[in-house]
Amino acid sequence: MEIFTSDQLLNGAGLAGVLFYLGSYALLQLGLLRGNGYAYAILNLVAASLVLLSLTVAFNLSSALIQMSWVVISIFGIARLMWINRRVRFSDEEQALLDTVFPDMPTPIARRFLNRGNWVDAESGALLLAEGEPVVNLYYLADGKVQVISGGQPIGTVGNGLLGEMNVLSGGVASASVTVLDPARLFVISGDTLRRMVARDPEFRILLENGMGRDTGRKLMRANERLSTLSENTV
Repeated sequence: MEIFTSDQLLNGAGLAGVLFYLGSYALLQLGLLRGNGYAYAILNLVAASLVLLSLTVAFNLSSALIQMSWVVISIFGIARLMWINRRVRFSDEEQALLDTVFPDMPTPIARRFLNRGNWVDAESGALLLAEGEPVVNLYYLADGKVQVISGGQPIGTVGNGLLGEMNVLSGGVASASVTVLDPARLFVISGDTLRRMVARDPEFRILLENGMGRDTGRKLMRANERLSTLSENTV
């Protein structure tokens, strides 16, 4: 005795397709999926295929054409993403920056971001940020060491990560000065450039702010660890 008839299974596939459609759109609106990512295209492909399969029970030409169009568009989108990802290349230092700060940034967006900035070498003594002065650039310290100075007193050193991320988008003033201690390798991009990019691309803004937030969190954790170690040594 059959538990489900073939028609019931096909109708179930159609309902599952509707759930995939609604689920993928809901995740997109919640910011959990990117519209230009693999996951969204694959979910739409699965959804359209399931609904198209269900139409074999009660065929409707208009619905079939819509689902076939979604299948073709989704396959095209996946193929385009694969082509772009294979075509775009990053240098070792670019890849290290992305892995450290922006691991979830899609390849095309990451390429545009990196193309807007420059890699520079800074000698010892170079002033990157001045306390009380507007933050005009975002820096990524790839190699070397910088010293953070507040109120004329050294408060710590940084050997890797972002510099100026707290105020670069708002153009606010730096809460501390940052000076190069050891010759440093830096990626630098201007705040004006970043503001233009985030104004044109809301997705880039989210990715940028998420990466900057994570990097700030890592630095705070390292600072807390140093303070904890210092407290233990003075007890």
